Amino acid sequence: GYLHLGNLFCSLIAWLAAKSQGGDIILRNEDLDRERTRQEYVLQARRDLDALGLFWDQGGEEGGPHAPYDQSQRFAFYRAQLAQLEARGLCYPCFCSRAQLHAASAPHRSDGQVVYPGTCRGLTPGEIAEKSRIRPPAWRVRVPEETVAFTDGHLGPYAEDLARDCGDFVVRRADGGFAYQLAVVVDDALMGVTQVVRGADLLSSTPRQLWLYRVLGLKAPEFYHLPLLLAPDGRRLSK
Repeated sequence: GYLHLGNLFCSLIAWLAAKSQGGDIILRNEDLDRERTRQEYVLQARRDLDALGLFWDQGGEEGGPHAPYDQSQRFAFYRAQLAQLEARGLCYPCFCSRAQLHAASAPHRSDGQVVYPGTCRGLTPGEIAEKSRIRPPAWRVRVPEETVAFTDGHLGPYAEDLARDCGDFVVRRADGGFAYQLAVVVDDALMGVTQVVRGADLLSSTPRQLWLYRVLGLKAPEFYHLPLLLAPDGRRLSK
C-alpha cells in the first residue's frame, strides 16, 4: 500500500542515522507479496520520500552495485541460501494451511500469532510424497531449543527462545515465493547493510533472523526498533 506515517517516521530516523555517520541509504522494494504489490504504490513511495528530501544512494531507478533492488527479481539469491539449509537438513516440507493451524490446539503468542507445533517435522518420505500429490508444500526451518538474545539500539536487551516463542518458521511459501524472514537476511547481508531501523512490531522477528545470519555464515547488522505511532485512542497509525 501507500506509505503511512509510521513508514515515514522510520525512513526519517534511518536517513538521519545513516547520513550522520557518512553512510548510504538503500531503497529496496520488498515486493514478495505478488497479489498485493502494485507499481503505483512503488512509484508513489519514491515520490513521497523524494518530496521530503529523504534521498537514497542505492536502489530505485538509479540502481547501484547490488542490483536488482526489487525482491521479486532476487529469487536466485534466496534459492542459493535455501539450498544451503536443505543440504544441512535444516529444512523440511510443510503441508499445513493457515486455517488448519489456527483451528488446531497449537500454542499462540501474546500477539495472537500461532507458534508452529511441528506437525510436519517428522513426516516420512512416503508421507511427503503422498501429501505432495494433493498440495504443494511450504518449507520450514528446524529451529533448535535455543535462546537468541541481542541488544536493540533503542529498546535495549531482548531475547526469545526459538522453539518456544516462534517454532519452526516458513522460509519458502507453498506458492513458490520466499518468506520475508529469509529474504531480508539474504538481502541485507549481500547488500552490505550495517544498520536496520524499523518499527517495534518487527522486534520479535529479529531473533530468528539473527539465527539465520549465523547458520548461513552471514554478517548481521545492528537493529534499532522504534515505537509505533498511535492515534489518541491507541490505534496504530498504519495501512
